[in-house]
Amino acid sequence: MELWKYLQVRRQPEPIVPSTGELTIERLTHDPGTPITLRQINSLPENVGRRVYRALIPPGLLTRFGIDPVTWQGPNGDQPVELSTDPQAGAVYLQVRQAASTSDSFLRMELADNVMNGIDLHLLVIHDPNSPHFGTDYDELGRPTLFGTARRNLVEEERAMQSGLAPAQVRAGLRGSKSVLQHLEVFLATLGHRAYFLEPLTYVSAWVFERFGFAYVRGHKLMDDIHDEFQPGGRLYQALDGSTPFRQPDQWRTVRGRAWAIHDGILSAIGETWNGLRMVKQVGRHAGVETFPGAEY
Repeated sequence: MELWKYLQVRRQPEPIVPSTGELTIERLTHDPGTPITLRQINSLPENVGRRVYRALIPPGLLTRFGIDPVTWQGPNGDQPVELSTDPQAGAVYLQVRQAASTSDSFLRMELADNVMNGIDLHLLVIHDPNSPHFGTDYDELGRPTLFGTARRNLVEEERAMQSGLAPAQVRAGLRGSKSVLQHLEVFLATLGHRAYFLEPLTYVSAWVFERFGFAYVRGHKLMDDIHDEFQPGGRLYQALDGSTPFRQPDQWRTVRGRAWAIHDGILSAIGETWNGLRMVKQVGRHAGVETFPGAEY
């Protein structure tokens, strides 16, 4: 079990806060280290929850697009920041656009309580809204691809790959992930949480989160096997046979090249698929995991 090499956690995690109950002054004053759930925050009056969740978005990211970091008001007086919560659910969804009238958001984030009363990062998308758009999010019939997990648009994927994008990207990145994750950790520490979890959507995602200090709850062995099998003579290396645009012989050399081949299903060559990986990040600590030593993106 790869996780135990990097983190000291209970083998049978125990719930750390009650799964139900409103957030009260008594709860807050009893023990400042007692974690607060998102469900408890969502049970608060709307404007109180808004104050709490405001801490998730780096002010500099908002002011870059002329959005007031306190009022969330855009340069045209609109409200380009969308906050969605459900008082009965332990989840929060944030979406930020350049303007409320546009459909394309440059930041999307979704957090949720998990069954062990921890926090899962379900979604984090940060891209440059002024960069070229690639239609990898819909197939030729206009059906959503769900980041390429349900169906694919091969023409748009090839265009995106040739333009330097990774699988699941529709635009170039905004280089804001580090700042967003730093704010997320401050937010979680304020709520009394010591770690958070996620499931990497792509090989690139897993590699990026390694660099940000995550370790694997599940999937470390698969990542090690992928690296080994992409070495010259390995089964994945041999499967880079040029049979598709996403399986060119030199793709083993880079993170992005490997990611496109994996997105194309190359893991079948070793009897694997890309699913079931889960990662964890301890607040304020870097796990030091590196499954692709000396990697070139």
